[in-house]
Amino acid sequence: MPPKKTAPISQGIVTSHRTRSAPAEQPVVASPPKKPKQYASSTDDSDIEVDICDESQAAASSLLQEEQQQPDDDFDEQTSGPAPCPAGPAELTESLHSFAAVTAYLRSRLLDTFSTAAASMEMRSKLQEAYSNLLNLLSNTAETPGANHSFLLLGARGTGKSLVMQRVLTELEAKYNVHEGKPTVGIVRLTGLAHTEDVVAFREIARQLCKAFNCKYSKASSLAENLTFLREMLRELGRGHKVVVFVLDEFDLFAKKAKQTTLYNLLDAMQTADMQAAVVGLSCRHDVMELLEKRVRSRFSHRKQLIPEMEEKDLDSAADSPRGVLAAMLTVPDSTGDSMPHGPVQQWNAAIAQILSADVVMQQLKLMMTQGHGRPRDLADVAMEVMLAMECQPGVPQQQAVLEGIASVTQLQHQQATMVGSCSVLELFILVSTYRIKRRGHDSANFEMVHDEYCKLLEQGGSGDRRSKAAALRAFERLIALSLVSYVDNRAEEKGGLREFHAARVNLVLQEIEAGLKMQKSCPSLLKNALSNEAVRNTFAHG
Repeated sequence: MPPKKTAPISQGIVTSHRTRSAPAEQPVVASPPKKPKQYASSTDDSDIEVDICDESQAAASSLLQEEQQQPDDDFDEQTSGPAPCPAGPAELTESLHSFAAVTAYLRSRLLDTFSTAAASMEMRSKLQEAYSNLLNLLSNTAETPGANHSFLLLGARGTGKSLVMQRVLTELEAKYNVHEGKPTVGIVRLTGLAHTEDVVAFREIARQLCKAFNCKYSKASSLAENLTFLREMLRELGRGHKVVVFVLDEFDLFAKKAKQTTLYNLLDAMQTADMQAAVVGLSCRHDVMELLEKRVRSRFSHRKQLIPEMEEKDLDSAADSPRGVLAAMLTVPDSTGDSMPHGPVQQWNAAIAQILSADVVMQQLKLMMTQGHGRPRDLADVAMEVMLAMECQPGVPQQQAVLEGIASVTQLQHQQATMVGSCSVLELFILVSTYRIKRRGHDSANFEMVHDEYCKLLEQGGSGDRRSKAAALRAFERLIALSLVSYVDNRAEEKGGLREFHAARVNLVLQEIEAGLKMQKSCPSLLKNALSNEAVRNTFAHG
């Protein structure tokens, strides 16, 4: 390329940097280099000197003449590319922020049962009935001196017991704790997963009582001191017409102890008229009253409320069907006030109502329920999947997001059923035996218990095809390797030794085992009958 061709352009580029702040009378000198730079934006000035030829210089000159004839706004559009109307992006951004606020509100409802969003969710009729009964009972305790009550809230896992309990406690605190720093109702929460030991339980009770009523707490207190503190504290609170509500989650774990000291002392303290307190237990076992000691049972009021699971007959119900429960989880109430704009909330609610009314969504929800995934907890998983999809694509919810959420919940069951179907006949016998023990009320079982159940199963079915104990142990270990059965202690495999005496539990539900047995072509009818045995079902229903 001849040097004389590139010299004017290089001079122009240098001039453009020097005259950028020049007066408006000299716009021509600063403008020509902009277009050559646009065509070679990935190069520097030295590359432009080498690459631009006569034709490109002529094209740059013609473009310069056209730009001088156009308004400044057109020049900005030509250099920056086509863009939407200035008002469009602002409105779109504001709309996306509004929908992001809606998804954040619903996500807090699903993840935080203590939030105001969770308290605004409409409950199905069975939960509403339990809520009304429990609220009336605890309100009576708060308003009537000496009206101490004990209550059991029973139901399968995932049916909404904790939701009802939290809704009642929120209502009690809002109604009676009107003066900040001077509560009338105090809440003490215990769980059988962490507080079954008496020392731990009463230490936690003392800590929560001190926190609720602004007292000084001592970590060094012994069990006897905490017991004395409990009775004296309840007596003083009763004189001031203050109430304590003890909430015992996993109540059956407290009742399984050989000496039920925690339950006895709580219920025994409520027998005097100078205290105002209530004990509410939550459990998934229907026969939990039979586990109580005689001294504990005699002090319990035997009031209980059963929360049933959703059934197929509820599919046509407006509020109790899976569609109604999912709609309650994904619908934003109108009472949110000014926290969220009214327009996006209406668009969201209208889209959710339209999606859940579609035939394909109704069919998938029905199929989900028939497969054993119709619990409110499963529907909450579907709603959470919708929230995750909305985070990736903010805006009005789409039908595909709901369908993908349903598929993600049911997909795990299909995978587990496929693994069950790939097991040998002996492994299936061991798996079914383990599950039968679980359905009788045992949370875990070791191999010796499973092998005894396996022998009983063969005797009941009249089958003479019994394998050796060593072969059964290998099948049991194979199920553990597939994670269909797992040790309660994660370090059991590392410890070695007599692993057949380590406690293990099955990680499957009934529907997954039944589906896996159907996939196994050589599965004997004895196994299928063992799961459909009405005697076992009745035992599980009451356990």
